[in-house]
Amino acid sequence: MLMLNVFMLGKLGFMTKHICHISRLATSFRSMALLVVMLGVCWFNAGSQVIINGVRAFADDGSNLLLYSLPQSAFGSDFSAQVQVDTASHWRNISVAGQPLTSNPITFGDVNGDKVYIVRAMDNGNQVVKRLMFTFLPIISIDGDMGYDFVDTHVTLMDPDGTTDEAMRAQVKWRGGYTNTDGRHKRNYSIKFVDENGEKQNRRLLGLRRDNHWKLDAGQVDLSRVRNRFATDLWLDMAREPYYFDQAPDVLLGARGKMVEVFAGGRYMGIYSLIESIDRKQMQVRKYDEETHQIHGMIWNAAVWSRVAEFKQYVNYNNNSPNYDTFVVEYPDFEDVHPTHHEDLYNAVKFVANSNVSSYNSHAHEYFDMPVLIDYAILIQFLISVDNGVNNIFWAIYDREVDKRLTLAAWDLDWSLGTNRDSLDFRGGRAEPDHDFKFSSKEFNMFKDPQCIYHADMIERYWQLRKTWLSEKSLINRLNALVTPLVESGAVAREEARWSGDSDINGLPLDIVGEKEYIINWIRRRLSHLDRTLMRHPCDVNSDGGVTVYDIVQLQSFLLEGGLYDSKLDVNGDGSITSSDLTMLYDYLLGY
Repeated sequence: MLMLNVFMLGKLGFMTKHICHISRLATSFRSMALLVVMLGVCWFNAGSQVIINGVRAFADDGSNLLLYSLPQSAFGSDFSAQVQVDTASHWRNISVAGQPLTSNPITFGDVNGDKVYIVRAMDNGNQVVKRLMFTFLPIISIDGDMGYDFVDTHVTLMDPDGTTDEAMRAQVKWRGGYTNTDGRHKRNYSIKFVDENGEKQNRRLLGLRRDNHWKLDAGQVDLSRVRNRFATDLWLDMAREPYYFDQAPDVLLGARGKMVEVFAGGRYMGIYSLIESIDRKQMQVRKYDEETHQIHGMIWNAAVWSRVAEFKQYVNYNNNSPNYDTFVVEYPDFEDVHPTHHEDLYNAVKFVANSNVSSYNSHAHEYFDMPVLIDYAILIQFLISVDNGVNNIFWAIYDREVDKRLTLAAWDLDWSLGTNRDSLDFRGGRAEPDHDFKFSSKEFNMFKDPQCIYHADMIERYWQLRKTWLSEKSLINRLNALVTPLVESGAVAREEARWSGDSDINGLPLDIVGEKEYIINWIRRRLSHLDRTLMRHPCDVNSDGGVTVYDIVQLQSFLLEGGLYDSKLDVNGDGSITSSDLTMLYDYLLGY
């Protein structure tokens, strides 16, 4: 019976991915009877694609879910469309949303993200029931089975604002570090688009850059699924331009992305972020000169923690290796250009490792793009992003023949806003917002020393950002702007139904709106803590986290009554408390 069903599927010309799905089932079920039953389900899914206005809805082989993307403007009202089924289907007596298929166009009443429209049919005496839902998020579907190595497949994108069902040739594999180990279920994916000859094929997706290499970020261990997108978008907004911005105005110091829903291997995989890669195109460093064989721009990725990656010690470099200790050269690609050139990175690491505060004050600007580094230190201090102070940083030089300073791009900021390394398995609970976060990297730890000239710069910049990108209102609005569309499109409900209680999150319930509220409360408490402690403003003489008339009252009281010297009252930092401190405080409050 099993061989007969497989033979019939082949004779009917069903897609290879369904045969692959059958093979997976054969290893997943101990009972042959169960396998035969599931073959029937696979049969129905393979031949029962519902087509709306000429574009196929995506199907989940395991849950009878059909999903189709509409523009958001279609939500909240009735939607009418021409509906048909795959010509290979044996379905009869078909009805969609309670209407016979013969009554086309079909009207879907009051479209919203939670609404389910039933598709019914008879197939050789068997009743078929499908659940059709609409979303206004883009949908990406990946054919076949993935693994640790790239496999040839097809990727399809349904964009609600430019719908297409073109199957694009691609090579796809799982990606990630901890999240790509055995036993993980909601995988990250790396996608490389290719042409019919297997050569690189650039594509522009969802208004982002035109490139062949894309990534799908699962938010696998993030109970909100949006931390990485939130933090990276914040960084892209708040970071100052790198030192070579005038020469490369398209430079980006992080990966842009769009929230999507994903199918892979015939299963609904849930909410993802489609993101760009960090590479030469993103950081806009100067290209390798193939005629003169001259290396200009360079990029390294601090892939793994080490004393060298922490800028605490240095080791000799070998240009015949793609690595400098745990730094990996990303551009120029070592396979294409070798020997490489690690000397400039080595010199920067050696400088910091050997520095005291005095030497750092005098020479750090010769090795690093200090405004960008200060902004990054503020970012990870605010986020308590323990996995981004050493690794997950791309260090870059624009053109070593002109300027050897290192700037940086941020990557993979999901362990933040209350999560920590231990919470990957939810053993260590949360990173509390009043945590005194210590930078593992000596490079960034320098900024916390009051004797470092960049300490004052960091505090001044922090308070500039508190009025803009780091204001409580701006941060909460940013989070709501990410989560609200996921809720209203129905993606949150589908995500929670798919993954709540999964071992990826240690069996915990998935409550994305509840996690959003946790993050909002965490943000408020974190800002309050920073305002009063590490980032305390010089004019905040009473250390209440703000600069108000009460600071004037306390300073005036001291000037009138006297007392022991208190550094918090020394607003201008000149070592004494005088009327000049009061003048500086008045000027700040008056906006001078």
